[in-house]
Amino acid sequence: MAEQTQQAEIQKKRFVLVADSDPRDLHATSLMTQNFGYTATTAKSVDEAMEVLAIAAPSLIITELVFAAGSGFDLLERVRTNPATSAIPVIVQTSLADGKNEELCRQMGFSSYVRKPVSVEGMFRAIQAAIEATPRQRIRIATYLKGTLDGAGAELITQLSEEGLFVKTLDPKPAGSLHSLDFRVGGKPVRTDAVVLYTYGFGEGPRKEPGMGMKFMNISPDDRKVIQDFIRAQVQPAIAPSPKR
Repeated sequence: MAEQTQQAEIQKKRFVLVADSDPRDLHATSLMTQNFGYTATTAKSVDEAMEVLAIAAPSLIITELVFAAGSGFDLLERVRTNPATSAIPVIVQTSLADGKNEELCRQMGFSSYVRKPVSVEGMFRAIQAAIEATPRQRIRIATYLKGTLDGAGAELITQLSEEGLFVKTLDPKPAGSLHSLDFRVGGKPVRTDAVVLYTYGFGEGPRKEPGMGMKFMNISPDDRKVIQDFIRAQVQPAIAPSPKR
């Protein structure tokens, strides 16, 4: 029961509301947010967003400024005047490039001002800064990649960022030890050294899996670029951007 309660609290902290009247932008942002590992729900108007908030308070709101009725400013005001939602951080994402709007948004109390088309890295950092106690600078994604450690055996890589990875294994190496790694990312080979930062036993690691977190050492710029492109392709929705308003 305690574990179920803990999991419910974790899910609550990772619940994000995305509000945008443009269907493509709405879908793209919510999908990107889910690819970051959060749970997203959507609203096409300020009133729809308030209906969602009346049912369940998210940990974060991402909103456009321009709606057919009302605006992102209206949504922020209604969120702030309700004691049940007043502490929820709100991020603006908009195609408006007016510097005065950005300054006004910051004065009004929006957490971040992100311009469309939204970059993967820009949105990730804005979300991390808004709701994570220890914000990450690099995107980490779940994977199912096979590789070899020190030229022998098959290992399963279940988490990947441009700085390192998590290897699922029942036989983790000692923290601080350095090893060679070979694996393929998007069909391209990557070869690098990596140092063990930490280890987990059974039932302790990501997804309750045993293994070790490793940081890349002596990785070539080409191999880092392969990893960066792969992560971006996994996170960035393949949706054409909306015309500027």
